[in-house]
Amino acid sequence: MGNTIHPMHSSFLNADLVECILRSLPDFQCLVSTILTSKTIYNVFQQHPRSVVRSVAYNLVGPALPQALRFVRCQNAQLYSKPVAELLGEDDIQENPVFSSEDIRSLVAISTSVQELESLFSWRMKDRRFKTSQLSLVESTRFQKAMYRLSLFSAVYGHNAYESAIDPDSDQDEIESVLQEAFSLRKGFFGSLSTPELRDIQKIETFLRRIIARAEGFDFTMTVSASYSPESTFVLYCAPHSVIDVYKGGLECIPEWDLDVAEENFFFDDFIVGPLTSVLGDRKEPPHLPVNQKQPIIDEIVGEHDRCLQCQSDTAKGLDLWGPSNWSYLWDKQSLHSITQLLKGRLSANLADNVRFLTVLRETPAEELVGGLFDYKTPAYLTWKKADWLCSQCLEKFMRDHLHIWYLGQKVKRGHLIPDNCWYGYNCRTQTHRLAHAQKLNHWCEPTKGDAF
Repeated sequence: MGNTIHPMHSSFLNADLVECILRSLPDFQCLVSTILTSKTIYNVFQQHPRSVVRSVAYNLVGPALPQALRFVRCQNAQLYSKPVAELLGEDDIQENPVFSSEDIRSLVAISTSVQELESLFSWRMKDRRFKTSQLSLVESTRFQKAMYRLSLFSAVYGHNAYESAIDPDSDQDEIESVLQEAFSLRKGFFGSLSTPELRDIQKIETFLRRIIARAEGFDFTMTVSASYSPESTFVLYCAPHSVIDVYKGGLECIPEWDLDVAEENFFFDDFIVGPLTSVLGDRKEPPHLPVNQKQPIIDEIVGEHDRCLQCQSDTAKGLDLWGPSNWSYLWDKQSLHSITQLLKGRLSANLADNVRFLTVLRETPAEELVGGLFDYKTPAYLTWKKADWLCSQCLEKFMRDHLHIWYLGQKVKRGHLIPDNCWYGYNCRTQTHRLAHAQKLNHWCEPTKGDAF
């Protein structure tokens, strides 16, 4: 006798069970799909819509739901340039527990960005082995609360606030007055937070700027400037959570902006750091925590004391090491020209191949390129393995010694005929100013004549 599916009767027990299941669903898409499968399930939902929606919202966002809801409600209400006391509080979820459809749509959008940023933060700041978040519940809650607070700060006192506060015909005195008022409002917001909460925001702000710097062209071989670029400040001024879009899509994701508008430059210059460090100063706190003190958000860094397997240097450990699990972060497409500088000799100026080399770089993900270099190891590197964790200096050295060999291999794989080698190889000067010579001979090889021979 086959299995028979009986319709669920709306008994008290069954209704209770259905409500429990609905409240355990992980997101609103699952909720909608579930209540549409049966009229009985839909009727149970209609009996408890507020509690079910609130539970699903908590499942989606987690313990930082009060901060997330505060952000979306203040943003949707356009509470721009308001003193912190006039904003909705983090207890608004208790005072107004009913979620509107606008609340839900906004929560879904912002929580997706914040969760993706959390995974990126975990990868770069806690455990370099995994791209998905490895943060503990406590660490994750700290990160998400700080992220939602920073997004709220930018929504209320950032780009939108500037647009509503400055008249295009304002004179310099009026602009100065608005700037002072803006600084006071921003400082008041940070003043409402505890010092540990401010330190968490500082940590996230630094992390977000490093992501933007990567998109600006900085790669693993370069030291990120201590000064902030206007672009990075402007992204945080508009929407810190949009940094995940910059990570995935590059600087083209930055909203259009006009550096000639001096008034707004003043508004986003020192937008976060100025008022935040001013509050810390008032509390007799240092502007930044000393490196020998416990740092914000993260309680434990996995492999914190690991060393480069080749040089064993003390200067680069833990999160500063590179291996197969984090090669994909090494550079952005904006950094490709800096990668060409790793080529030996004068190859970066080779008239026949410089454009083609960039094209191959653009078509090859960083992790595929670095992994591919190990297929062309020279005798000096026979003991080096793909799984080795390397510092930036050792990785740069390895790339410099193999990038030209790898590219020659890519040309062969793509069906290009390789001409005879030039005697002067990658050091040849003529390849940089005579196209015919650059095309006639192969220069992606070791010199057999000249200074380097």
